Amino acid sequence: MTHTVATALIINPNREVFVQRRSPTRRLFPGCWDLAGGHVDPGETVEQALAREIFEETGWELANTLTELPPKSWHAADGKRLERQFVVTVKGDLTRPILEDGKVDHWCWIGEGDLPILLENRSDIDTLIHDSIKEALEFLANF
Repeated sequence: MTHTVATALIINPNREVFVQRRSPTRRLFPGCWDLAGGHVDPGETVEQALAREIFEETGWELANTLTELPPKSWHAADGKRLERQFVVTVKGDLTRPILEDGKVDHWCWIGEGDLPILLENRSDIDTLIHDSIKEALEFLANF
């Protein structure tokens, strides 16, 4: 079974991308840097899921969708994921995200020089987040 995931590459005025580090107790990708996002619920559009996930994971509100990156596929124990990724801006205090308690232990803004941090605690072939943020930063450089 394929599950659709809506993911936000949230940007700030400095053209950096928001990331959050998953807590070490998480089942999937423990201790890894990740983007805000999650599953599209039944009856929900991808855009609705995107706005909901941004709010649930950061407390911010979706403001504008600048572009959608090409979809990515990956596998988890319970099936395949089709990840729809959007470069977005949000409304709210960008210095004070409201993180999900127990699910995330740190957050930061990533620019091009910070990309290597995204490979921490990931296997050599698990570069999806790194590559997606690099792709978003390249889009922003030409935006």
